[in-house]
Amino acid sequence: MTSLCKGLLIRGLGIGAALASLGAQADGNGYVEAGLTQLTLSSGGYSVKPSNALVRVGYQFTKNFSAELLGATSVSSDTLAGASFKVDSAYGAYLKGQIEVAPKFELFARVGWLRATLTGSAPGISLTSSDSGVSYGVGAQYLFTNSWYLQGDYASYYDKNGGTIKGPSLGIGYRF
Repeated sequence: MTSLCKGLLIRGLGIGAALASLGAQADGNGYVEAGLTQLTLSSGGYSVKPSNALVRVGYQFTKNFSAELLGATSVSSDTLAGASFKVDSAYGAYLKGQIEVAPKFELFARVGWLRATLTGSAPGISLTSSDSGVSYGVGAQYLFTNSWYLQGDYASYYDKNGGTIKGPSLGIGYRF
């Protein structure tokens, strides 16, 4: 993980923790989430499965509508034919619709834009590529207190030019 990616993740988690500590003074519409995602990078019939840590910070405008920002950084790479592949970093913005389908249990869908930077390396060579595109996902969250919740989702982070980045994530969130 590059020092820039580590710095961004640490800053994101720090901002989220600071915002969460203001929960008693806030209007209750903000939230922060931290989690891990197991990605599948596919292109040309080949695929690898690196992992990323992610942080989302959002604001719930109504009971059923939110906007959020996402930042992610690599926590592990995967190898294929002696080459290592990872999603170095990603950031994006989303609109999220959610509905409570049972007490403390919500389903949601999100759509937005994401920019990702990928790195592939083998002995003596390293290639980096960045691109952006439409991103979307669906998931569920369970509130185990009025503020804390568990969340799981499945997202398509990138799908164009014959390549895809998608996968499930699991995280914990805090509403403030």
